[in-house]
Amino acid sequence: MPVREPVSKVHVEPPAPRKPTGRKTVICALTNSAICAAAFLITCLGLHAILPFPKIDGGVSQKFRFFAAHKDEFDTLFIGSSRIYFQISPAIFDQVTRESGLPTRSFNFGIGGMYLPESAYLLEQILNLKPRNLKWVFVEYDELQTKWSPENQTSRRALYWADWKRVSLLLRKLTDAGTAPLWLSNPAKLRDIMLHQKDEKNTRSLLTFYAGQFEKNYTNVARAADVPDYFLSRDTKERRASYLGAASDGYVTRPNRMSPAQAAAYERGLAAAMAQSGTRPLSPYTVEAYLQCAQEVRNIGAAPIFLITPSTTQINIAAESTELAGVVMAFNNPRAYPSLFRSSARRDGQHLTKPGAEEFTRIVAANFVELARAGGIK
Repeated sequence: MPVREPVSKVHVEPPAPRKPTGRKTVICALTNSAICAAAFLITCLGLHAILPFPKIDGGVSQKFRFFAAHKDEFDTLFIGSSRIYFQISPAIFDQVTRESGLPTRSFNFGIGGMYLPESAYLLEQILNLKPRNLKWVFVEYDELQTKWSPENQTSRRALYWADWKRVSLLLRKLTDAGTAPLWLSNPAKLRDIMLHQKDEKNTRSLLTFYAGQFEKNYTNVARAADVPDYFLSRDTKERRASYLGAASDGYVTRPNRMSPAQAAAYERGLAAAMAQSGTRPLSPYTVEAYLQCAQEVRNIGAAPIFLITPSTTQINIAAESTELAGVVMAFNNPRAYPSLFRSSARRDGQHLTKPGAEEFTRIVAANFVELARAGGIK
């Protein structure tokens, strides 16, 4: 009888689980991507909220930190460009108001080269400090700037203020989209930009630049160094005087004057400006930016005052001042304020000498007291 060979047991592997394919794969990938993007965005926003005020050149961060430490000592604030920084003396302003029976304690937050929209952002950060005694805020009044020189586009001065409130207004101005809640860009403007028209080349570059600045700002590019700087940076007395001035009130003097050749050129330019008729209206985007500033100032219980410094540029303030529902103090009329437009009182076409700045400060203070007593500042 034949002998059967024992049958060996065969181990059968269970079938591998089926991997999702097609639509399920796409949905899974999109879900994971959305979760990653949301986590990244939340992390970026969280870091942006808790990081200290960045280290910005030009005295920006130093002035901000000084004011933060002394915010409740001041009731009057001046903010703007070098036309505020080097031309408004808080000591003289306070002397005039004190002698007139309306004492103030003022601080000059002028920064060289600081215009809208940077000044609006910095004003908002100052007001977020909740200074308890702030009553009056003077804001330099001029056109919203859309251009940054190529050499300055990589600086942190061109980045730290680039939040959506500021960038969206710049994008609206560049695309002629208006200031209504519904964003409707001008079709002709967009067509010229998209078709690479020669005269819109700079506009395309600026649109790309500001979109990139907004992205860099909220992803906290170059912010790691701000943490040790905030805790370890120490000011020397000499360094503090360079951006706060001798009286630590934010005012720094510039004593030089124009040369004879510069004075002659200035006089010719002044005569040409005075011969022109008409005024320059501000763009609706500028007015919108100042409306935002005014509301933020009012939200803390202070009064906004818009200040036009001595310049030959004539701004039409009639309609804008009504819309702003605030006070616009203008000193850019050479006929009304001839002493501020003499070549002997000027460092250049935009700035006053030290004596000229002191005279300008007295005029501003006297006008302020007159308006305040008449109930014109609310």
